[in-house]
Amino acid sequence: MNDIKLFQITEEDKAHYKNIIKDIDINHKDVILKVLEEKIQIMFNDGIANKVEIELIESMIKLVHILNTHVDLPKQIIQEILFAMSYFIDENDEIPDTTLEFGYLDDIMVANWILDDVQKNLPEKITT
Repeated sequence: MNDIKLFQITEEDKAHYKNIIKDIDINHKDVILKVLEEKIQIMFNDGIANKVEIELIESMIKLVHILNTHVDLPKQIIQEILFAMSYFIDENDEIPDTTLEFGYLDDIMVANWILDDVQKNLPEKITT
């Protein structure tokens, strides 16, 4: 039942999220990473139930890898990554995470959108 295509991010959504991204304080990086780690650990403890959750965790791991591996990332890329992580951490986002079968559909779409954007906009000398 967890079909990723059921939830789409519109251009209006992206514009709204980009305004939020501009206000992300990169000084909160360590706190966001800690809370992200805790949320993923809870998901593992509860047992991963579906492909959306697995893909979401894999996307978060990729974003953490980019953030931790490349110390000279532009501020905008750091903000985008922290936004995706914060969105995932927030249990009461567009579709509350507690909504059975559908709770992480919005999270995975946001994570994939940001991951694609970050990978396209990484400086040439930086590769994932």
